[in-house]
Amino acid sequence: GMAMPAAAQRDVRHSAIPDFDQVAAANRGVGGFYVAGGFGYGLPARRDFTIVDGFACPGANVPYLGPVSLGGGSGCRTSAGLAGLTAHAIAGWNFGGPVGLISGIELRGRIGREQGAGRLGGSTLVSIPGVSPYTNTASGTYRSSLDGGLALSGRWGYAFSGFMPFVRAGLGMAKLSEQVDFDATGSRSCTVGGVPPSVTCTSGGTVASRTSRWLPSAVLGAGLEVPYGRMFFRLDGEVEAAFSPSQNLMRTLAGQAVVTVTGGTTGGVPSTVGTASLRSENWVISRRIMLSGGFRF
Repeated sequence: GMAMPAAAQRDVRHSAIPDFDQVAAANRGVGGFYVAGGFGYGLPARRDFTIVDGFACPGANVPYLGPVSLGGGSGCRTSAGLAGLTAHAIAGWNFGGPVGLISGIELRGRIGREQGAGRLGGSTLVSIPGVSPYTNTASGTYRSSLDGGLALSGRWGYAFSGFMPFVRAGLGMAKLSEQVDFDATGSRSCTVGGVPPSVTCTSGGTVASRTSRWLPSAVLGAGLEVPYGRMFFRLDGEVEAAFSPSQNLMRTLAGQAVVTVTGGTTGGVPSTVGTASLRSENWVISRRIMLSGGFRF
């Protein structure tokens, strides 16, 4: 056949190759399977906690005995700010869409410890007619931590000019560990009654709880992804809400919940009577900032 003039060859080459490169780069750089890993930091998340034991922290049902106080508030209530560094791994798949729209699904696993602690206990002066005034004391700590999580999320983004902002939402599980150490042996409830009048006192005991549970959770996130060939870097943030029911220590700690002593004076033979429970808000809300690097296949 006839050879094309040099000018025509240059016109064909310059008009076709850029279009081909653009389409190939878009398909190769965004769609398909990918893996990633990185680190994140959990911002302090408030975890409110209350212990009710019937003696040092009785509420309104025990006559003559007020709550143990600390700094003007109840020493049976505290809060812990859960925060810390974590590591994560991600595996996912992107589906290309029209005009740069991207949808996909990804599985994220997280390990590490976002933890916090709060102080329990204090002292209060108790005054009962017919009984010499006495001081109730209690002390303890509450510790909580999120030790890991797993979530499956859908992801939606828009690829343009080498950047891809995205949002994601999904469901998963989060591991919550809680530890309570509470000593109310320095607290007692005394009543006067009978003929002739006699004093009956009931002393508090100790609570030692260690629990670790996997809780259902929901995850919402948003971020920005920057591709570099088949590699990419991502900066995103997320909010995770895990559902945590309250606990009844008499049910979970056989023989270890509040130990009481009854009789004319304290200090007799202990017996496991009374009740104790841990009360906290049902949702643990955590917030994270995460930096990741990954590779597309």
